[in-house]
Amino acid sequence: MKVFLKSLGCPKNQVDSERILWALKRNNATLTGDQRKADTLIINTCGFTEDAKQESIDAILALAEIKKSRPEVKLCVAGCLSERYRDDLMSQIPEIDHIYGVDELDAIIKELAGGQVSAPPDPDDPRRILGSPSHFAYLKISEGCSNNCSFCVIPLIRGPYKSRAPEQIIREARQLASGGVKELVVVAQDTTLYGADIRLDNGLGALLDQLSDIEEIEWIRVMYMYPPLVTDRLLERFSRLEKVVPYFDIPFQHASDRILSAMNRQETERSIRNLVEKIRQSVPGASIRTSFIVGFKGETDKDFETLLKMVEDIRFDHLGAFIYSPEEESAAYRLSASRTPVSKARERFDRLMTAQREISKRLLNEKKGSIMDVIVDGIDEEEALLTGRTKHQAPEIDGTVILDSLTAAIGSIIPVKIVGATDYDLIGRTPDI
Repeated sequence: MKVFLKSLGCPKNQVDSERILWALKRNNATLTGDQRKADTLIINTCGFTEDAKQESIDAILALAEIKKSRPEVKLCVAGCLSERYRDDLMSQIPEIDHIYGVDELDAIIKELAGGQVSAPPDPDDPRRILGSPSHFAYLKISEGCSNNCSFCVIPLIRGPYKSRAPEQIIREARQLASGGVKELVVVAQDTTLYGADIRLDNGLGALLDQLSDIEEIEWIRVMYMYPPLVTDRLLERFSRLEKVVPYFDIPFQHASDRILSAMNRQETERSIRNLVEKIRQSVPGASIRTSFIVGFKGETDKDFETLLKMVEDIRFDHLGAFIYSPEEESAAYRLSASRTPVSKARERFDRLMTAQREISKRLLNEKKGSIMDVIVDGIDEEEALLTGRTKHQAPEIDGTVILDSLTAAIGSIIPVKIVGATDYDLIGRTPDI
């Protein structure tokens, strides 16, 4: 069996895909990155927003075209989209041979191995085949979500929050470290809730203590924090633990109190501003990434201006934005407020991202002349130059450091002098001696 797997959506999906690949390889599958050479095509889908659903459907249809010309190929669909729309997908795309939900690793291996499973999947086996460069890896610490934001269907798809046992997580982190991983990127639907369901005290903080004890790991990055749970005890870990990078990924979603309430969020504009101020006072040099939804049901011009002003006042280091996607099973879908016209939502999105581009440019230019540690990620094919990231840049979503006239091993962490900046990237060279 020669397998090609495509993973879409968030890093949490990527971790699931890496486990699937390892389990298939243990059962004598050959892995290939060329879909034309595979006899088994697997796509791990995302179904979080309308855009994500369309991307997944387009990817399925592209692989279905391969099957039309080679009927012997097996086409398998897994993940969030198939969890939500299993029957629809099977009826509308007849080329699909097998379809799996979000928690059916056993079924994937059993069916694809023709029932002859020599090595059944072990949920405690930490091994994965990384889809990322070998020097960093995502570390998923939980499944599901219990926050019940009105715009989101993740709790319906993946169920309530379920923390992984800390010993399982540490075992996986040590396995990754032994394979050369230097940067762990901790992910979950909500990392700050970790351990609450299994009665751990200060679960994420205690986990960061243990991860910091792994000698080979040099950077630990935490993603997807829920604002009300970014506590003083957690901030203490960020200020004290040298390996925990001063990077805060906190999706605030909006700034208008009225819209935040409709989203079933606990924060307010004032609490957001207070939290940002507390982070910057508690953790010197902290970088903050956030994301916002524009065009939510009932969003007025005044609501949007409140959001825009907060962004301009706070000057987030990194910011992503999404146009509201009405999900038919969400609580927001049933709200009586009318949906913002798509053209108006697009206009607001463009204004927000234009403002953020100017903020990013100014913040990055302020770093000129400084010397920063950079982890070398690889080569930019267009520029034929090495690229890397500082502690303030997460992989795959933030900008990079373009390493001009500089040579270094991929995966190494080196001091770099910042000599320039673009809208979202830094330019660095070897420090003066």
